[in-house]
Amino acid sequence: MSEYQAQPVVYRPYPLPELRPGEFYVEPVDPASLEETPIHCIERDPFDYYAFRIKSMVHSSQTEFQKIEIADTYNYGRILFLDGYVQSAASDEALYHEMLVQPAMLLHPDPRDVLIIGGGEGATLREVLAHRTVRSATMVDIDRETVELCREHLPTWHCGAFEDPRARTIYADGRAFIEATDAFYDVVIIDVVDMLENGVALRLYTRQFYESLRRRLRRGGIVMVQGLEFSFDDYKEHTALSRTLRAMFAEVHTMRVGIPSFLSSWGFIMASDWATPASIRPDTIDQLIAQRLGNDWIDHLTGEFLLGCFAHCKETRYRLSQIGPILEDDVPFIAPPDVDDIEPERAKLPALDW
Repeated sequence: MSEYQAQPVVYRPYPLPELRPGEFYVEPVDPASLEETPIHCIERDPFDYYAFRIKSMVHSSQTEFQKIEIADTYNYGRILFLDGYVQSAASDEALYHEMLVQPAMLLHPDPRDVLIIGGGEGATLREVLAHRTVRSATMVDIDRETVELCREHLPTWHCGAFEDPRARTIYADGRAFIEATDAFYDVVIIDVVDMLENGVALRLYTRQFYESLRRRLRRGGIVMVQGLEFSFDDYKEHTALSRTLRAMFAEVHTMRVGIPSFLSSWGFIMASDWATPASIRPDTIDQLIAQRLGNDWIDHLTGEFLLGCFAHCKETRYRLSQIGPILEDDVPFIAPPDVDDIEPERAKLPALDW
């Protein structure tokens, strides 16, 4: 008997709405029914711990490059952890990958050749190959073992994308690939791990990397970048990355999206010489989704939602406009100091000045 069949019947004094095709109701897990000694996966930063209660550990190993753990959790479904940090969760990976991939793919008039740096789960590749215009999708990831484990344990992420004849997977350093290739691309998607305090991934965020990358873009090309955490508490790396891209591209724009399993809002950056949020018409995006992808592929993205993700509050616009360091090869990233306000002893309501 499955866990869904074994759950007790809950009687509600109201009718449940009719579901869309392919959906079914599942009762929430009753915490009182769980074992007394829970098992958790812990994500930590220098100040805080975040615990994910798990049902079972699917896989745990150390590759040449990183520690990989795959666990089934109660709140977020299956989660991929790399070096102890959440990389992707079943409950919201579609939101993350749609927002990383689809803005560029939909805005570009004819995305034929696409390059993905990173993207080991295969979900970024999946979203790219959903477009019939694509004739080649090249995914460059440094860690073959992690990719193979994701192919085995995360089938609903890649949905067989690795077997698509248009797909090519190369196991290499993304920076070295960019500097050596003579190929040109319409869309490039950077889906690598966070900078991790000047770790090895930093060389995939620097001005020199984007100089090399720009030379591999066709005219009208668009770059989409996984832009790190972007919240009121954690914004300095994102704004440094945005400044770095602005040194290379005429149009650089930040999207901010709340990703529940990341426990924060997340930044995505679109860089090109022409694409701007001001040029986005929500109804046009909806029409492009219907024409290129059909009405059943996308779970989250709509034209209105996309435009809203580019809209920022006054404080966020201020943060993005500040001068500061850009990311350079062989130069450690030293974050600017925090900014705080001097609070008056007694705030006065503006209305009292009338």
